[in-house]
Amino acid sequence: MGKHLIYYIFFLTFLIGQTTQKFIYKTKFRSINVGTTEITIQDNSIDTTQKIITIESFSNKWLDMLYKLRHYSTLIINSNDYSLLTMTQKVQQADYIDSYNVAIDYHTGKMHYIQYDDLEQGKEIIFPIKNKIYDPFSIVYYLQNIPLDINQKPLFTYYSRKKIKSLKLEILKPEKIRTPYVTAFCHLVVPQSTNGKYLLKNKGEMKIWYTSDQKQIPIKIQQKMRHGIMELLLEKYIEE
Repeated sequence: MGKHLIYYIFFLTFLIGQTTQKFIYKTKFRSINVGTTEITIQDNSIDTTQKIITIESFSNKWLDMLYKLRHYSTLIINSNDYSLLTMTQKVQQADYIDSYNVAIDYHTGKMHYIQYDDLEQGKEIIFPIKNKIYDPFSIVYYLQNIPLDINQKPLFTYYSRKKIKSLKLEILKPEKIRTPYVTAFCHLVVPQSTNGKYLLKNKGEMKIWYTSDQKQIPIKIQQKMRHGIMELLLEKYIEE
């Protein structure tokens, strides 16, 4: 199943969709520019009920000499609600490489997880599921499509590294944000766990700012980490 899934996903990423959004972010850590993140969302021309999200993040050449960072993901999602169908991900941190696939079958209520690192080569784990499952990135871009009113708290079930968790999204009052792409008033969305604990490990937190216009473009994504704050600041937005 793993090999066929990989071939299917990579074939789909080369298809020309009907609608394409491309987001190019400057990646910063502790206010220092460390690289670029490119995210593309396009319709699946084979199946109009699906969209394809591709994510590519890479460190700049100066950081590469010290600590090379790469992140490649391809997600196939439902067009109507951005819930996850399949994904493949490969992450490189210096000499360490982690790669895995996820496939969800809503008819049988199962999620298939296949690990491809050196420790668990090709090991498959099957999880039972009851609700629609989301990838954190699919949640970020799904929020472009719903009204971001103050004090909403939408609930999502999401997949995170061999675990299925729940989160709620607190939507706060607009505030003015400056990025290389635009300076604008934005809705502030704060993901929170549903059990009162920190959403991310090492007491990590996340914030997302969306322009408060009709397009609701995510122009800034911030993640508080153990050793500092990582930010994605939108440099360029393309819609075709």
